[in-house]
Amino acid sequence: MNFQALKQNYIKGLLDTKAILVRSINEEPFTLRSGRKSYAYFDHSKLALQPQAYRAFIDAVQYVLQETYNNSDFILCNVDSKISSQMVGSLAYNLDKPQIIYKTKELTEVEKGPKRQITGNKIWNLPVAIVDDVATSIDGTAKGVGDLIKNSFPNIRDIQIFVGLYRNTGEGTYKKHFLTTENELLDIIWKDLTEDQQQAITKERETIS
Repeated sequence: MNFQALKQNYIKGLLDTKAILVRSINEEPFTLRSGRKSYAYFDHSKLALQPQAYRAFIDAVQYVLQETYNNSDFILCNVDSKISSQMVGSLAYNLDKPQIIYKTKELTEVEKGPKRQITGNKIWNLPVAIVDDVATSIDGTAKGVGDLIKNSFPNIRDIQIFVGLYRNTGEGTYKKHFLTTENELLDIIWKDLTEDQQQAITKERETIS
């Protein structure tokens, strides 16, 4: 199956599970993980409600990983989103790849054990693929994880980010790969939005541009 077919299956999964949430101009916007306010929210955790939708998501991200690295070895790493660790676990199992396990400072402070934010082999020198569901900003959560990897693993220098959806397609510190964009998905559902929802999205687009 080619990329376009996999991408369409992923988008269908988002639609079927009602993972695209849009508030109206009269409602309070969502607060995203980055702190940014938005009238649109893409809840990828809903994909897990339907095995075929989750599989479509993983299959599409897996395709991009394989196209990027060909037959070369690489390491997978998560961020702190609700579904990132689940994605990385599925991909690592499918592709038989090692993982760097990332945890937030808040989590390490309350857990028992060595209280490490990063778990992996210090001698690794392979490329690292950081996987997440959504990238909101040019340099968001994944950049912080990437920087921590560079500081923790002196031989790792090739770090790239792979997400399902990118809200801002500008260039950041690390190269990003994505399946679709916020605007593409909103255009697909535009005709199904209420007038108040359309006004909210139009206002947000004008503010960003």
